[in-house]
Amino acid sequence: MAKVRTDSWASSLTEEQSWQLYYKARGLRWNEAADWAVKEFGVDAPSRTAFYAWLGHMRAEESAHRLEQAATAAAEAAALAKTKTSDEAQIAAYKAMATELALRTGSAKEAEKFIQMAATLADKRLKAAELKLKDRAQQTKDETLRLAREKFEAAEKRLERVAEIADAARGGKVDPAKVADEIDRILGRKK
Repeated sequence: MAKVRTDSWASSLTEEQSWQLYYKARGLRWNEAADWAVKEFGVDAPSRTAFYAWLGHMRAEESAHRLEQAATAAAEAAALAKTKTSDEAQIAAYKAMATELALRTGSAKEAEKFIQMAATLADKRLKAAELKLKDRAQQTKDETLRLAREKFEAAEKRLERVAEIADAARGGKVDPAKVADEIDRILGRKK
């Protein structure tokens, strides 16, 4: 940020205070903003001309300041993304950065990128949860199918055994009185 003149009423303001006053002044009349600066930062009360000159100087620096803030926020976000934090923590951090940027700049458009990053992470989390649920449902279906196949194979074996006994009874190899008992035992009706 370019320096203001040393004899200016704003020369005692730090850069942070200058930007804070600048963004505050955007929503107030010049005299209200000047009174706020006097009360908040203890500066000498500026004249109308001096205040507007300072405001013009700050307006000229605003674009560079926003780019600097965006670069800082992007670096913070990149550092956040590299750490092994939970998605919930990252989502909260992106939302906080977006809120801070919107409040600082007075522009929701500036914060939109961080909101989109938070939404993307939330969407990714939701899709991962959906995939997990689908996987569990598929495992349940596979287990049900396996159990049904086992029951079917066991029933086939019982029917084959019943057919063998019936053939043996027809051939006279097994006593017909025992055939009914054996069939009941195979089918699980008798123990």
